[in-house]
Amino acid sequence: MNWKLKAHLMAVISRLPAADQIYHRLQQVAGTNKLHLDRDLERAFELVRLTQEAECSIQQASILEVGTGWRPLVPFVFALSGAKNVYTLDVNPWLTHEYALETWKALGTRLEQIAAEVNVPLVDIRERYRKVDFSVSDLHEFLGQINITYQYPGDARESGLPENSIDIVISSNVLEHIPLDVQTDIHSESLRILKNGGIAVHRFNPQDHYSTVDGKITNANFLRYSQKEWNWLGGSGLSYHNRLRAPAYRTMFIESGFDLRVCRERVDERSLKAIKSGELPLNAEFISELPRDLAVDYMWVVAQKPLQQPQDQPTSESSTETPSVSLHS
Repeated sequence: MNWKLKAHLMAVISRLPAADQIYHRLQQVAGTNKLHLDRDLERAFELVRLTQEAECSIQQASILEVGTGWRPLVPFVFALSGAKNVYTLDVNPWLTHEYALETWKALGTRLEQIAAEVNVPLVDIRERYRKVDFSVSDLHEFLGQINITYQYPGDARESGLPENSIDIVISSNVLEHIPLDVQTDIHSESLRILKNGGIAVHRFNPQDHYSTVDGKITNANFLRYSQKEWNWLGGSGLSYHNRLRAPAYRTMFIESGFDLRVCRERVDERSLKAIKSGELPLNAEFISELPRDLAVDYMWVVAQKPLQQPQDQPTSESSTETPSVSLHS
């Protein structure tokens, strides 16, 4: 499919009354919001592994997920892993009881895999899974059986959660869809609600999402356009993408007050080659950035709220250092 056709279609839909309902129906017809169990489980496991790498326990943890999406697979995995409670919020009304029930039933075939991945005894995973009554028809009551609280509409800039009450903030494929100023406020709120030493764990995809429907363009194709051109083409509304590059994300976390524990970046070699050769002409807004930074198409971040230190004890040199960035082709 030519990417411009989809982009213009999304731009038109975004401006229609009841755009959310129309978009939801189109997703159902196209099947693009169906459950992809293997893919989505792996995404949830990536967040678990990052949490474990940061030596933060999920057991009895209080967790906030930013951006629930269509399928609550991430909060389900963290709940099965032993989280005390999981709060998940979204600005979009994508989650339904039908999607939640279908996803939970599908997980019943993967309990052994989940137990192995999250390093929790299978007997505990099975006990948590079996206590859920499938006949509960109310979405919030259904989720409440495993201590998940869903909020729509939800604003991650003002979560309503108490200060220093959350152990882990998580998101999957969300940050790339949030404007810089809003995202900065979200990170400030995360810092407020996280306990000292708590972590924010994010995996996100700063590539041109239209490249997934049109193989003729690279993952960095949208960098050829000015902001005005991109908005007109369809980069706003339901298809909004902030086009922030890797350095902006690194800077944002640090300036928000976090210590970066992990920052992994995957470089798309096809995009890198196109940028270096001039095959992909860059708009002036991006011309000053390094080609490798522009070609990053995936990032995995663990940002930690600093531990409070006695006023008479200077901050150690290591705690203020930016970690080395791992670049993966």
